[in-house]
Amino acid sequence: MSNSEHASRADGCCRLWPDVNTHFLSLKGLPPDAVPRTAAQQVLHPLLVGFDAIAGCELKEFYRFKMYLQRLPEAPVACPELIQVVAAFRCWVDFDYSGARALFIAHLQEYPGDVLTVFFVHMLDFCTGKTCDLVDVFEICDSSVDATHPLSSFYLGIKSFVLCERVEFEQARVLGLQAVAQRPDNIYAIHGVVHALHEQQQWAALCEFLEGCKDNWAFNPGMRMHIYWHLAIAYLMSSQYELSTATFREFYALKDFRYAKQDLDAVGFLWRLKLQNLEDRQFDELWQDLSILWSGSIGTSTSHFHNMHAAFAFAAADRPLLIDKLIAESDGFGIEPATQQVGVDVLNAIAFFARGAYAECYQILAASQSVWLRLGGSRAQRELLMKTMNMAQKMMPSHQPRVRLVNAL
Repeated sequence: MSNSEHASRADGCCRLWPDVNTHFLSLKGLPPDAVPRTAAQQVLHPLLVGFDAIAGCELKEFYRFKMYLQRLPEAPVACPELIQVVAAFRCWVDFDYSGARALFIAHLQEYPGDVLTVFFVHMLDFCTGKTCDLVDVFEICDSSVDATHPLSSFYLGIKSFVLCERVEFEQARVLGLQAVAQRPDNIYAIHGVVHALHEQQQWAALCEFLEGCKDNWAFNPGMRMHIYWHLAIAYLMSSQYELSTATFREFYALKDFRYAKQDLDAVGFLWRLKLQNLEDRQFDELWQDLSILWSGSIGTSTSHFHNMHAAFAFAAADRPLLIDKLIAESDGFGIEPATQQVGVDVLNAIAFFARGAYAECYQILAASQSVWLRLGGSRAQRELLMKTMNMAQKMMPSHQPRVRLVNAL
């Protein structure tokens, strides 16, 4: 086998449909003209669609994807690059997350240049609160994904975000900027830079960066709302209140349709805003709408990170009974035991906050702070819990004991 042939084989799934890779890893979904022409592509196409769906952690999407996977034979095609990937997805939809991850890792050990599969593992880690663990994948893949690799920018973008979650903020920023320099429209690399700047509290630099490259992210269907969320927060933290709320209204208007499940960033911004002034009623009507929209997720999500946002919406709408129902329906199905415990603790804390029982809220959040990362999401998104805990502490009667805090998100 020649060196070029070996390199192609080492790229695994990435070599099966090169025209789709950059579009998909740019978080634009699948190109509308992406028609499978080979047996491998006929399997890969629904794999990508199914993966994209289950990353939302909705039970219905798990079962929809599982039905497709059940129809595949054990060896789906005469294509070795797909065998372990399909097996990994079968574990994932069976909620065997560790089994899925082990199969993805085994695949990458054989195909260390497969950036597409690196992204699969990364999103599995993100959903299960293990984002930082991806460093073991980098140890496998670094030597095979150098600057000449066609998907190098996307690999660096993923790496940037993971390093940021590992509190290596400056290195994350540098890698993210390298990735953006290679491919300016790589929104996940832009995302990595923004998270690093957020963690470094460089709000002016964050605004300048996003304003300077807006054409490269503001039209991306997969992530534009989230990047707008970062910009709105940066304006808020820069005391540019009017610009911040205007940016929020701009990104919330980008929902695909009214009932689209795209309300997480709206809650993430508005709850921050509410904690600055609990008496502010400017968005009360929207909070009522959000509480209705989030009520459909009760009992349907495998993510306590999503449940946390639902609970904040219920709290802001003064509907603590919906938080109680959310807790009652959170029986741990599809959720790892350690995550289930911290998730229910957090939901209980938010329920106490909604009822004005601030001491109880504070005590629960302070006790669980060191394991919040199990919920998934990012440090920047989990800041909602820190800010809620700080507000609960502020609202507590002065005689309540204070718990020594650990700086962990």
